[in-house]
Amino acid sequence: MTTPAPLLAVRAVVAIYREFEQVARRSDISLAQYRLMLYLRTGPKRAGEIAAAIAVAKPTISLALNALREKGWITSTTDEEDGRASRILITTAGKSRMEAFEAELAARIGPMLGGADAKTLSDALAAAYVAMGATREARLRDVEDSLREPILDKVTEKGFIS
Repeated sequence: MTTPAPLLAVRAVVAIYREFEQVARRSDISLAQYRLMLYLRTGPKRAGEIAAAIAVAKPTISLALNALREKGWITSTTDEEDGRASRILITTAGKSRMEAFEAELAARIGPMLGGADAKTLSDALAAAYVAMGATREARLRDVEDSLREPILDKVTEKGFIS
């Protein structure tokens, strides 16, 4: 019995992630930090936006942002629309480190294939990334909705959270 292609694709993604984890373990940047900075590459974001986008709680994002701030990879600026709030942005040093880490990860793709066509895989993964971008907003809304549901379940008939 052959394994269906979608299951093999899932296994391939997990295997690639495992390889990338090995690279990160020998690095000064984790995959979670990289993912956070990758989200910031499009411009400044509020901490709450970042938390929702990567599906973590605000206290968790605060810790992650502090670690990146200590490394000089991000900074904060006052939100022009709401002076009480701040927006997080990636620094030049952060962008450089993110790009160097991306190069380290990309360099692992060829050796993982053991002589197979790395360009074909890279092209297929790039196409998948672009296609996923088209559904990103809907997927983020689904994540935000799922994060709100447990809180709503705790509201009693009196309107209090137990």
